Amino acid sequence: MFSVNYKVTISDINYGGHMGNERALLLFQQSRIELFKSLGVTEINVGDNVGTIQKDAHVYYKGEVYLGDELTIIIKNIDIKKTSLNFIYSVEKSEGGVVLEGSTIIVAFDYGKKKVVRFSQEFLNELEKIFL
Repeated sequence: MFSVNYKVTISDINYGGHMGNERALLLFQQSRIELFKSLGVTEINVGDNVGTIQKDAHVYYKGEVYLGDELTIIIKNIDIKKTSLNFIYSVEKSEGGVVLEGSTIIVAFDYGKKKVVRFSQEFLNELEKIFL
């Protein structure tokens, strides 16, 4: 499990007075960026000049989020494959309660060749230390 804290800002709020629906994917991405940073890599280069690209996403809205709310974005698990990573997320308010759940499938991608490739075993091993 890996988590990141986030405070909701005015740019997250829509005309309904709560967090916009599109922000969920940004929260998920922020948690991945922080996870990758903790491993010394980036989404654009996780090693061997292999980047990542999102293939699929699902969001389940469980509650409203308002300006100033303090959230914890949790990567609960990652289903690790040679060419893809299926991230499972939960977002909770600091006072308790899950407000978002979801998943994204990220694939290893060679931007130069414009094709799906394999993640390095070294990168997968580092992820397994956290999530297995």
